[in-house]
Amino acid sequence: MSKGLTALFTRMLTVAIPTMERWSFLQDQVPKYLADPNIGYVVISDENGKDINVMCELEMDSNVKLRLYQNNAVLGVYGNKRQCFLKAPSPWVAVLDSDNQFEPEFFEAFLKCKERDGEAANKTIYCAGEIIHLDLATGATEDKTKQFSGMRISRENWNKVLTTKGWNFLLNDGNCIWPRDVIKHFPDLPEEQIVGTDSIFFMRQAIQAGYTLSVEPTMRYVHTVHDGSHWLQNATVSSRLMGMRIWTV
Repeated sequence: MSKGLTALFTRMLTVAIPTMERWSFLQDQVPKYLADPNIGYVVISDENGKDINVMCELEMDSNVKLRLYQNNAVLGVYGNKRQCFLKAPSPWVAVLDSDNQFEPEFFEAFLKCKERDGEAANKTIYCAGEIIHLDLATGATEDKTKQFSGMRISRENWNKVLTTKGWNFLLNDGNCIWPRDVIKHFPDLPEEQIVGTDSIFFMRQAIQAGYTLSVEPTMRYVHTVHDGSHWLQNATVSSRLMGMRIWTV
């Protein structure tokens, strides 16, 4: 990719991270994002300000790419992710979990996919075709979504995908790169209505509105599994909501 094209895309891409007391993970990831020439802005949406305080103590806030926001109240995962879309200053936003690991190749691959798709990219959501689940306690790894790599998921085949083994890992792990204007399809909802199902709710809303999810073989990241995981902490409620809701379109 030429330097001019890279510069053009850089102004279009924001990495936005919803967080609450996750500095142990962010301390490795945020400096990488700030140093990545393919990323124009890094937005931190902090539920209680503790992670922002650490960044300010380290004088990271002097970096012109970094935008720090503290919510007026704890919104929950869905509401905080929604804030990431609202605060992103560019037309494309990668909403990334605070505890997962992304390398520069993830963003470079996205830029190439967007260039490949031309105007169709404006109605496309890009996600990794290789999601490595890493158990931090044991070091064990597993790819639970490789069967979807290379797929394009739209209203035409969404319902069929919901019958495929591993669909919940693909559609509820999140960590996609979105056209920012998709935010108009995400209503303001209380956390208790959405707990643990935020990512699939976002995706279903977008698919229903005519967007396509492109599962890209060249995009890869590490999805960590640990005791502090929000999904694990709310597994009972999450499983109940996943089971009782109709996710078809």
